[in-house]
Amino acid sequence: MNILAIIPARSGSKSVPHKNIRDIGGKPMIAYSISHALSSKYINRVIVSTDSEEYADIARKYGAEVPFIRPAEYATDTALDIDVFRHALTYLEEKEGYQADIVVQLRPTYPIRRVEDIDAMIDICMKDEAIDSVRSMSKATEVPYKMWLLDEGLAFKEDKCVRIRPLITNIPECYNMPRQELPVVYYQNACIDVFRPRVIFDMNSMSGKHIVGYKMEENFDIDTEEEFLRAKEQLTKTL
Repeated sequence: MNILAIIPARSGSKSVPHKNIRDIGGKPMIAYSISHALSSKYINRVIVSTDSEEYADIARKYGAEVPFIRPAEYATDTALDIDVFRHALTYLEEKEGYQADIVVQLRPTYPIRRVEDIDAMIDICMKDEAIDSVRSMSKATEVPYKMWLLDEGLAFKEDKCVRIRPLITNIPECYNMPRQELPVVYYQNACIDVFRPRVIFDMNSMSGKHIVGYKMEENFDIDTEEEFLRAKEQLTKTL
């Protein structure tokens, strides 16, 4: 079975410049995700999709393949994951005749993750052909049942006042209920995504319809300087 890990690592980042290759714990951040993939007992191919020759050289140094340089149109701030992955999978099939049975997305902004979680999620997918994808998730700290949407165009004269409507309406006045009485909510934490290529090519999706959640306790995704420092501190404890 061909189980392919793809690590998407574009060179542009506004929140933390060049965070994908920024040094953390003595290595560029992307090196950790490459190591996680190479340590999996199931993944048998690891590639990095990047628009940068510099990033490509670093990825190869740490053991990943970089069979192509990602086209610029798939490396913008607004580029969609599905376009990045469709390009990668199409390139591998057209240029090499390679077809993946299962694809694992490991974002390079996660220097801390358990290889055991990667393998457990792949195992779930392997055991049931009906599963389209498995997504890692963590318990939400904010309560969506107490969140609101703004009714644009219905603002009062005061700048800070605006009409609002509840985000969730299937539970009447859930925004007035005690937190303890509301359902526990999980959010996709972007640590690990496992999916079958058919969800991209047949469903035009990154997840499909039969989605399984995989619960995780911690979240070390890096999108801000504060999150970078938190992950760096945690890495220091484990090194």
